[in-house]
Amino acid sequence: MGSGSAETIVCRNLTKAFKKRRILDNVNFSLSGGVNILVGENGAGKSTLFYLISGIMKPDGGIAMLNGIDSWKSHRQAMRGVSFMPEKPSVLGGTSVREHIYWFSALNGTGMERIIDYLHFFRVDYVLQATFQSLSLGEMQLVMIACYLSTESSIFILDEPNSNVDVHKRSLVSEAIRQKADRSNSLFLISTHVLDEMLTIYDRMLVLDKGTVRFSAEFGKASFVSVLRTNNNNRMLDSIREWDGSAVLINGAIFTSLEIKRCAEIASENGVVIMSYFLIPAEMVRIYG
Repeated sequence: MGSGSAETIVCRNLTKAFKKRRILDNVNFSLSGGVNILVGENGAGKSTLFYLISGIMKPDGGIAMLNGIDSWKSHRQAMRGVSFMPEKPSVLGGTSVREHIYWFSALNGTGMERIIDYLHFFRVDYVLQATFQSLSLGEMQLVMIACYLSTESSIFILDEPNSNVDVHKRSLVSEAIRQKADRSNSLFLISTHVLDEMLTIYDRMLVLDKGTVRFSAEFGKASFVSVLRTNNNNRMLDSIREWDGSAVLINGAIFTSLEIKRCAEIASENGVVIMSYFLIPAEMVRIYG
């Protein structure tokens, strides 16, 4: 886990409303390093929170700071060394991917080779000669992730990076982020609304619910439940319930208090293949339930 002693991202009583509807209500948290995952349903206000933190949007109340600098009042200074990737990044649709990464690398002081290395890692380097407008949404997202990860930023703020990314590529994105965080000691703040591979790499998880961060936990320092997807969820659920009567199936995933090791044993005994698994704080179950 990469971490420092200083509070790198700070939100104090952050509040924002649109047309009298309060989206965020006194959001308070501070982060000093590592991979931090912000989880919340669609419409919970995750993107709004990221725009406030990045100083793109003015808060109605409170303050957001990056490295101790007010991101709204001193936007340019606060954003030095910060990479913010919105959920739908701007792209040069008529240009080739190679041309786009040339201009991205020139503007951000990174090398094209580093971006291409990430495209190779994501197994989409075949898109280099294509135009952006010919790419699928998932391919476009992977190109943008490769661009942002290539920078030498100290803070990465990524809004729904796995959005539209094929399930088989998500683990590669998570792996690349974890490696980058460990290698560079950068802080990552990443949002997601789905239970996916991003939850396998976090150091801290924050839950945005009803306009505020209601729960925050470091990995291994809270009560956790196992979440797994299998090739036969019904059979697996029936087998798990012999040991954990409270196990449930939510959105195609099994939630259980059993440890992953015991789940693997049960799967093996019943000829079931576990496709993916991770741990989440027990407090989160109510959001997805």
